[in-house]
Amino acid sequence: MIAKDDMEPIIRRRMRRRGLQQTDIDFFIEAWRTMDREAEELDWGKLSTVQEEDVITLPKADSEEGQRLHEIGLEHIHQCAVVKLNGGRSTTMGGQVPKCMVTAKDGKNFLEITMGQIMAANDRYGVEMPLVLMNSFFTDHVTEKILGRTPLIVLNFIQNEYPRIKESNLRPLDTGTDMDWCPAGHGDFFASIESSGLLDSLLEEEMDIRYVFISNIDNLSAEISPEILGAMVDGKHDFMMEVTRKTPADVKGGSPVFNDGKLFLLEIAQVPDAHRDDFQDIEEFRYFNTNNIWIDLTVLREKRRQNSLGLPIILNRKHIAETDVIQIETAMGAGIQSFPASGLIEVPRTRFAPVKKLSDLFVVQSDVYLMDEEFRLSLNPDRPDHLPPLPNVEFHSGFPKDNELQASFADPSSVSLLEAESLSVGGDVFLEKDLQIKGTVTINQEGGEEKRIGQHHLDELV
Repeated sequence: MIAKDDMEPIIRRRMRRRGLQQTDIDFFIEAWRTMDREAEELDWGKLSTVQEEDVITLPKADSEEGQRLHEIGLEHIHQCAVVKLNGGRSTTMGGQVPKCMVTAKDGKNFLEITMGQIMAANDRYGVEMPLVLMNSFFTDHVTEKILGRTPLIVLNFIQNEYPRIKESNLRPLDTGTDMDWCPAGHGDFFASIESSGLLDSLLEEEMDIRYVFISNIDNLSAEISPEILGAMVDGKHDFMMEVTRKTPADVKGGSPVFNDGKLFLLEIAQVPDAHRDDFQDIEEFRYFNTNNIWIDLTVLREKRRQNSLGLPIILNRKHIAETDVIQIETAMGAGIQSFPASGLIEVPRTRFAPVKKLSDLFVVQSDVYLMDEEFRLSLNPDRPDHLPPLPNVEFHSGFPKDNELQASFADPSSVSLLEAESLSVGGDVFLEKDLQIKGTVTINQEGGEEKRIGQHHLDELV
């Protein structure tokens, strides 16, 4: 086995050839050299949970306070850009294309809907907010091809990529292909936007962009909000994290806490084993990070120049090329601990609707959500009040076939979930068009031939 001192120059040369900046190489090397040590355990006694009085509550839009914040936001919205984290593949949805290209609603993909939302907002507010895409090496060229001609200002930069490390000997994976590399995690936003030169460009007088609103490309409910921008400016915050209340489905989600008196994002991987149950108590750890983040770029640039933006390292274990590997990553929300005037704002659950699984995509495509002419998504007001806001949909045991909606549905968007409380489907099942799912429905096909489900089958199940 090659010693770390001998391997380090090899890794540095690889990263330089890949185009990484010296500061980013140094960051990776430091993380790599210490990754086999026991992580320093958080001092649980220094942690305290966030209470309601620690969180700004987003007021109703038609309230006096809502109107006041709206007006403050409008005064500064011309200095705002929308950033979308656009580095992901659609691997959890059966594809090998960028997730932004996946059809999300009414025949439009995630990127088309995002662009439509921003162009509509620009018309609404009389500004020219740009869209900034943080791409990965996988999504960059493909995204350029699908952008086409648009009146929207679209800027992009590529997040850093790091070597994948073999878990067995902590040496870099060496297949000679792009599989040897992985995105550095969305916490790399801070470094990549600076090293690309885009941070300085946005702050220059010609563009005069001071604030950015950052969210995932698959969260179509994360729209620009003058009220939240107004709350950020009014409270003189330099980092604002949107949080919402945990439900039983969110027990493992990252929670803001106070660590020795300072705001800190606590991820479940950082929680000592003895306190896992405490962390998953949604009455105690009641808020979680939506990954909708607002940042003052003037403060970010200063923190980068001072090299004072400390982010905890995340070791993400995967199986790649028949090898157990470790990916060294950072999380954007963890930046809350490094900004001197960071804050939290509680937003409705409606601003958090990420599409991570095929079942999420199916719900967004259904009639539970409506999309208006300005590409804004909203929950269908005709959904009965006695039902939860969203149906609980679970796909398992080989459904859908080939991990593709189109393989097991005649037309997934034609299936009505408006009156559904829950739907569970497993096995070799094919769902016909124009189905109406009502109440609680469970469909399983174990072995045998494909089971095709029409409306008459559903009526028998109710």
